[in-house]
Amino acid sequence: MTTTTAKTIAREFWESWGRGDLDATWSQYVAENIVIHPSSGYEFTRDSWLGAEKALHAAFADIEVVVIDQIENGDMVATRFAVTARQAEEFFGVPSTGKTATLTGTIFDRVEGGKLAEHWAEIGVAQFLQQLSA
Repeated sequence: MTTTTAKTIAREFWESWGRGDLDATWSQYVAENIVIHPSSGYEFTRDSWLGAEKALHAAFADIEVVVIDQIENGDMVATRFAVTARQAEEFFGVPSTGKTATLTGTIFDRVEGGKLAEHWAEIGVAQFLQQLSA
């Protein structure tokens, strides 16, 4: 019997995210009852997290995601990633200038039943927005 590791699930989540079919990504990789631990003052539910990701995908073109590092410990996985994209529409109040920017982050996920069941994230949103408006 083959067991899919937490690291594999997290990497496949990001690969799917990068393809842009976020409804399919959420259906396949995000548990219905996911617990999202807030950081940086942002409170998310499963649906509001999906909405934020859809807003990013709608506002940007040429999206590329790279999983830089991953460390796994049992059902927990830490992922460091970078998303580079060209702004095509307004995003978080920043009008589009067509600039390319890179969003980086470090995420910890607990995987249960092949899906992300618990999620912690530190994302460089302020730095990303600064790149767009500079």
